[in-house]
Amino acid sequence: MRIVHLSDIHVWRYAFNPLHLLNKRAFGMAELVLRRARKFRLERLLAVVERVQGLDADHILITGDLTTTALPEEFRMARVALDGLLVDRGRVTVVPGNHDRYTAGSVRHHQFERWFGEFAQSTTYPWLRPLGAETAILGLDATRSHLSATGRLPAEQLARAGEMLADGARRPRRLIVACHYPVAAPPVYAQELAHKRMKNAAELRVLLAEVGPHLFCSGHVHAAWAYVPEALPNQLSLNAGAPLLRDPTGLRPPGFLEITLHNQDVSVVHHAWLGTEWDARPIYQDPSFFPAAGAFLAQG
Repeated sequence: MRIVHLSDIHVWRYAFNPLHLLNKRAFGMAELVLRRARKFRLERLLAVVERVQGLDADHILITGDLTTTALPEEFRMARVALDGLLVDRGRVTVVPGNHDRYTAGSVRHHQFERWFGEFAQSTTYPWLRPLGAETAILGLDATRSHLSATGRLPAEQLARAGEMLADGARRPRRLIVACHYPVAAPPVYAQELAHKRMKNAAELRVLLAEVGPHLFCSGHVHAAWAYVPEALPNQLSLNAGAPLLRDPTGLRPPGFLEITLHNQDVSVVHHAWLGTEWDARPIYQDPSFFPAAGAFLAQG
């Protein structure tokens, strides 16, 4: 099974209508004008879509921040631009990011659900979405409309996720957790995550420490990684980075991840845009990350 993991596309649109700026969006629009519009190059989105299409993956997972300030026009633009990847709803999963819940109004009017809700198992989190007989995605939503970029996983959502994963009959052999917020980051990115973290990430880490080997697919920090946290040795933390990021330093090449699952094996390739061409970089492989099918059944 091959899965393409995208995140933090950040489609943006200028808005100068005062009615759209009577909230947090005024700050977001100022940042867009001053910095973010130059940081995310929308003209590259078609090339990203074509690259993903060429891989013909079994599933596409998008972990949020399709938009920048959750304007209806940004959602419409994102949906149109990604249309070539959204043909088969059974092969696409999308969870929201904090920028997709940027204002109280965008939450109240269910903007994310209106444009991308059909690509989730349910509008109520958490949920488990099967990808075949032995693989499933656990969808979590820690986003909130807040002045800061921090998130929080609601207590009832955390408890329900624990119930789902405690049920041996429902827990898949190969579990993929999809959440916009990472619960851990490599040391080089730890400080960046700290100021915009999931506030109760420690509680989620306690839960995940008990569920066995799993992938945690996230976004939020605009850098790609494949990382096994010291505190969660059963987790492969996968962050897709931002495919439209302008990276003058060369330290954060924009792109996305291609994840291959075969029996127990996990391998990850970062498709990185180098400015003139794509480069497929292997960044992780473990031939025995997941338990063997027979051993898992015996344990269950």
